[in-house]
Amino acid sequence: MLEKITDTFFAEKERWFSWISVLFGMGIGLYFGLSAEPSLWWTLGIIEIFILIVILYRKSEEKLLFLSIPAIVLAGFTYIQLDAAYIAKTPRLEGEEAIYVQGRISNVDYNSKQRQRITLEKMQNFAGEEIKGSYKITLMPYAAEKTFQVGECVELAAKVMPPYPTTMVGGYQFDRKTFFDKINGTGYSLSRVFVIPCGKSQITGESVIEKIRNKIVKRIESVLPQDEAGIASALIAGVRNGISQRVTNNYRDSGLAHFLSISGLHMSMLAGFMFLLVRYVVVLMPGLALRYDSKKIAAVFAVVMSFVYLLISGYSVPTQRAFLMTLIFLIGVMISRRSISMRTISWAALCVLMVSPVALITPSFQMSFAAVVALIAFYESCRSYVQIKVRDKNIFKIVLVYLFGIVVSDFIASIATLPYSIYHFNRVAVYTSLGNLLAGPIIGLWIMPFVLISMLLMPLGLDYVPLKILGYGIHWVNEITAYVSALPHAGVPVMSMPMWGLVAITLGGLWLCLWQRKWRHFGWIGIMIGSLSLCLTQTPDVLIDSSGKAIAVKDKADNMVVLPSRGKMFIKNIWLEKTSSPKLTDKEKKKLSKIWQGREEDKSWLDLSCDKTSCVYKDKVKIIKGKGLELNNQTFDHESSGGASIYLDGSHITIHTVREYTGHRYWNE
Repeated sequence: MLEKITDTFFAEKERWFSWISVLFGMGIGLYFGLSAEPSLWWTLGIIEIFILIVILYRKSEEKLLFLSIPAIVLAGFTYIQLDAAYIAKTPRLEGEEAIYVQGRISNVDYNSKQRQRITLEKMQNFAGEEIKGSYKITLMPYAAEKTFQVGECVELAAKVMPPYPTTMVGGYQFDRKTFFDKINGTGYSLSRVFVIPCGKSQITGESVIEKIRNKIVKRIESVLPQDEAGIASALIAGVRNGISQRVTNNYRDSGLAHFLSISGLHMSMLAGFMFLLVRYVVVLMPGLALRYDSKKIAAVFAVVMSFVYLLISGYSVPTQRAFLMTLIFLIGVMISRRSISMRTISWAALCVLMVSPVALITPSFQMSFAAVVALIAFYESCRSYVQIKVRDKNIFKIVLVYLFGIVVSDFIASIATLPYSIYHFNRVAVYTSLGNLLAGPIIGLWIMPFVLISMLLMPLGLDYVPLKILGYGIHWVNEITAYVSALPHAGVPVMSMPMWGLVAITLGGLWLCLWQRKWRHFGWIGIMIGSLSLCLTQTPDVLIDSSGKAIAVKDKADNMVVLPSRGKMFIKNIWLEKTSSPKLTDKEKKKLSKIWQGREEDKSWLDLSCDKTSCVYKDKVKIIKGKGLELNNQTFDHESSGGASIYLDGSHITIHTVREYTGHRYWNE
């Protein structure tokens, strides 16, 4: 048996390279999976022992080959550990404080309430003393009388605090994100924001690009209506604050939310249209076309256009990843190599992880690479069965092939990204295939070509007509998303699977897609085990935050009900989303208020009995209003535990604390 596995392994030599990025990523994932920060000395010791083993077996090529597997995993682990250790050298805030601060704006974005957020660096306080690190500050309405730009220097009074902690077991780790974004503290303004001189010239590449982006957005807003302008600004400049919540929800529930975030779809389409345009122009010049390869000339211009698009769109991590993948593809064209292959995707993944190792745990990285890997694997395995060739210029056949390609590609990509959508967003768009089938032709043949034309003509002031045509296309896609999202059960909330389930699906899917021989089907085992983990998810009976003020309990329908106690609404909304629980109706809110006040009971809905000072849930948990919980007649330490998910099983009480979930790491110490 072992000999057969070894023979199969060596028969798949051409696929070995594809596993380098996977093994490197496994090392990064192992680092994030630890419950405590590993010692750099332990890592150094393991590396030295590993080097010794390599020296001992240096004459055996086969053993060295198999030793390369843990070596790559160790390289990924060490790489992210050193990156985290370097970031951790910058001091972080210990608690809340009100400060006066001057600094340079390094980034401008918007929160969910469409309020400006500025990230300040090169800061100093009122006494002129340097403040190390950077702060992300949300500007209150009275503070932001203008749209600030990257490169401007400002002064303001602000309340700053350590990065927001994790809100629940299995929840998103905000503090980890801000740590790797090198944000030392967050906060909000207490005064107006005043622009001040920066001293010596502060004209940088970032500030120039930001001014260009602002001009593009203003130009778009002057030509198109609000809803169309918001989408166009997101597609061209990566600025999404102009999109209303209604439109955002429509795109999400119709399965087209990916269209709002610049990714491989946009970058590849833009580069593709630029490639076709330049190649067509070259063909019109016989002297040039006969002397040089038009494909290679077109590829060079497509790379330049992709790079310009990367800069203008804000060069976010997903856009950087899309550019790297497009760049590798076009380099393949330049050197006359097959461009779309597992090797190409592996190079792209490895480059992204080297540039930003923390990208591994982001949903955009996971979903985009899952979709591309699945599509390539499907094409490699089934192209002889599903490939349709149009042998004449029958327009009906051309349209049929195009629509068939959209349906098949969307179905495969949707299945490949479904586990990550469930885990990260707790929501499934049921009619995503319908939404993509209706909107796909408009996006591919109408919107993205005119995005390119608008960008090319905007510097010449000839962009009015292309922008108008672009707006009409966006209008029709908006109408499609509104129609699809209005269908019954368009967006279905679901509970997240456990982390080990997602890992099992990922490794099983990679085994299935990356290998080509029959042993690839062992990957289905991992996929099945991971999928079955969904059956093991259980809604907590009680949720409590670190302050002890926000509390939620489970009703008879297994939905969480947030009690009308004090506590941050932000945390309560996350609880409802992660447990796929609906918000209460007005009638239910009134009934809950009466139960909370001790004026009514409804055990058929909620097993909760209250008086003026406390409530008892299922005769096991005592809720002290505004102070926390008592379990087994003992006060629960909600503060040091960081909050908890509590499960009641008969007389047994199981407690999973947020502190146990997050562990003791650089970003939460």
